[in-house]
Amino acid sequence: MPAQNDFEVQSMRSGSTIPIYGLQAGNHLRFARVTHGKAIKNRGAAKALLRLPPQGDIFPTRRRSRTVTRPMPPQDPGPVAATLSGDLQSWENSFRIAIDTIPGLAWFGSADGPVEFLNRQWCEYTGIPLGEALGWGWTATIHPDDFASLELQWRDSLTRGAPGELEARVRRFDGEYRWFLFRYAPLLDGAGRVLKWYGCNIDIESRKRAEKALLASEQLARGQVSALKSALDALVMEPDPNQLVAHILRTLTEQFGAHSASVWRRGMADNTVAIQFAFEDNRVIPKTDPRFAGLDLALPMEDIWPWPEVFRSGEPSVIEDIRTVPPFPLRDRLLPLGIVTVLLIPMMVAGRLEGAIGLRFKQKRSFQHEQVELAQALTHQAMLMLRLAELSEQGRDAAIMEERNRIARNIHDTLAQGFTGVIVQLEAAEDASRRGLGYEAERHIVAAKTLARESLSEARRSVRAIRPRPLEENELTEALRSLFARMTEGAAIDVDFKVAGFAHALPPHWEENLFRITQEMLTNTLRHAQASHMAATITFSSAGVRLEFADDGHGFDPTATSEGYGLLGMRERVGAMGGQMDVRSSSGSGAKISIWLPPAPAGLSEAV
Repeated sequence: MPAQNDFEVQSMRSGSTIPIYGLQAGNHLRFARVTHGKAIKNRGAAKALLRLPPQGDIFPTRRRSRTVTRPMPPQDPGPVAATLSGDLQSWENSFRIAIDTIPGLAWFGSADGPVEFLNRQWCEYTGIPLGEALGWGWTATIHPDDFASLELQWRDSLTRGAPGELEARVRRFDGEYRWFLFRYAPLLDGAGRVLKWYGCNIDIESRKRAEKALLASEQLARGQVSALKSALDALVMEPDPNQLVAHILRTLTEQFGAHSASVWRRGMADNTVAIQFAFEDNRVIPKTDPRFAGLDLALPMEDIWPWPEVFRSGEPSVIEDIRTVPPFPLRDRLLPLGIVTVLLIPMMVAGRLEGAIGLRFKQKRSFQHEQVELAQALTHQAMLMLRLAELSEQGRDAAIMEERNRIARNIHDTLAQGFTGVIVQLEAAEDASRRGLGYEAERHIVAAKTLARESLSEARRSVRAIRPRPLEENELTEALRSLFARMTEGAAIDVDFKVAGFAHALPPHWEENLFRITQEMLTNTLRHAQASHMAATITFSSAGVRLEFADDGHGFDPTATSEGYGLLGMRERVGAMGGQMDVRSSSGSGAKISIWLPPAPAGLSEAV
């Protein structure tokens, strides 16, 4: 007959001791599993576990072994012992069913860290059997790049005995890694000592991808603003129009990490496209350079590779691998340079496709939609620079200066300010995402996309010298009201816009200038002032028109040299209308700008 043992078990809730008599060795397995939360494979291990320190609500306090050498009559353990045995088995079954039913990855471990149990979902997700994952075996599923940080944070929590959370990538059964949020908390006894650790892992892959996309969008927007501002500064300061082309090509290649670039122009008399110059080794290489000697620099539009599509649709296109296209001299020149991918961006003037810029890369590349839009915007600028260079060659110095300033103002008032609005919305979306406000974050992203599209549309319109769209669709006062609403949507600023007097029409270029001045002032307030309130008033009277702005932001020194074009451009616009501009501000006291225009020339005033 198998050996029997007598035990006493103590309840940690009541502190009472209950004897259990006649427990056979076969029952050691079930009793040990319940009290210690471990799967026991043999009776010897079960007996050994019964001698361990307390691990649960019920644990052995004393063992008295006696070997039975002859048959003995059955002993009645009594109603208390029978009930206790049944409760333990029922508790074990209920606990395992519950934790295996949890719709997530759950686990618990001992006070010093090793994992003692992982639920069925964890094992199914990772494809690792429970026996291999116990202890520290589960760490084999952690991404190598995340393990050091996870181990450091986990051991810190063990030392402090405090709950916490961390993020790491966990390998799925098919080898794919996904981001998980680990949340864990200790079970403490009455004295504050850690008895167990309980935790769960939550899949946050979708959130991580959204955060990554948001960060990429924000970085791209910042890169766009930086690139556009750099081009604008060069346009304003560079006296040699030919150097403007080099600057914009340098900006393009640096922004996209390209090896070099080429500029192609469409033939005026025939249906060809010819290379005008290249940008290599950080300088412009004209087509007369010896490296182009003996090469046919013109290509028929009917060629079978991407040129015809670019010129038919006016849309950017990509040659993913030039090694796979039919050979021609200019392609063969690129192969020794290691060029693989070429991004082709069309150049437009007044709705007519005039040429294209080719960005060259030494590795295969793909491009996001926003990247292509940035390349297109910078290519528009390159086309403008080319036009300025052509005008310079014709000796129209005065016309060039006037046109250059007009282009500078238009680019500054459309692309740079529009992308500033994009950044404001993306930063608000990032903040909402960190606070778990998914709907708010999505609303800000939608607003950012809308501003980006409008800015791109305005860039195209500036090339065609067309009035701002808001002024095409609305009167000046309504266009200004719409501008304030659109640019401050979701921003932490309160704007009060008022119209005083009897509004009437102004000369078209006056209305455009006032619209751009308002846009510039609002952009500066959002970007630099960190104001909570802004007031704007446009007043119509017999003495003329007055436009006033006031905010409670940080303020600035109006006499300081500014790196931007804002105040200078505003003064130029006001001066062109025969008006006056007064700027009052100091550090910490906000800013107030007042603009006065004389009555409009007779015959151009019209009631709104």
